[in-house]
Amino acid sequence: MQKLILFLSLMISMTITSFGQTTNFQLGLTPTLNIGKGEEVNGLRIPVFFGTTEKVTGVDFNIFTSDVDEFTGLQGGIFLGAGIFNKVNTKFKGVGLGIVNLHGGTSKGLLLGAGNLTNDFTGLKLGIFNYSKSKSNYEFGVVNYSKEVFFQFGLLNIAGKINGIQIGLLNFANNGVFPVMPFLNLNWKL
Repeated sequence: MQKLILFLSLMISMTITSFGQTTNFQLGLTPTLNIGKGEEVNGLRIPVFFGTTEKVTGVDFNIFTSDVDEFTGLQGGIFLGAGIFNKVNTKFKGVGLGIVNLHGGTSKGLLLGAGNLTNDFTGLKLGIFNYSKSKSNYEFGVVNYSKEVFFQFGLLNIAGKINGIQIGLLNFANNGVFPVMPFLNLNWKL
């Protein structure tokens, strides 16, 4: 009986949301199978195992893995409110709660996760390991690495260039007071 109810619910969802390129609800079952067809989701998206779509504005609540090109809103999941793996390919604006948050392109907002891996990030990252390929504003973690950063707080902070302050047990920055400093490092040109 439960399987029948689930099947009917899924079929109704498909018929309600599959007309056009935009949908209010999408259930992603595999990378190529989404119930609630459309390249753009304005509302709720639930990728079960590994769901992919073009653009989401709203809430992305994943069971395992979410893969989105552009995202605006709240990304979370079933693991204590966090998604296991949140991936945004080109543009992110909002709050990302995940065990791993992987963002290419530009990202703005708050990332809370064990691992936050970004390209160009504006906002606050809280995690065990924070990595930024290009630049980042604020990083709080055990290990923080960024090519260019304004503020880092952690046990180990590594930056190619700091435009502000590093506070931690060991701080590495090419343009700091010294390239390696315990406890505090900063750029004199503040």
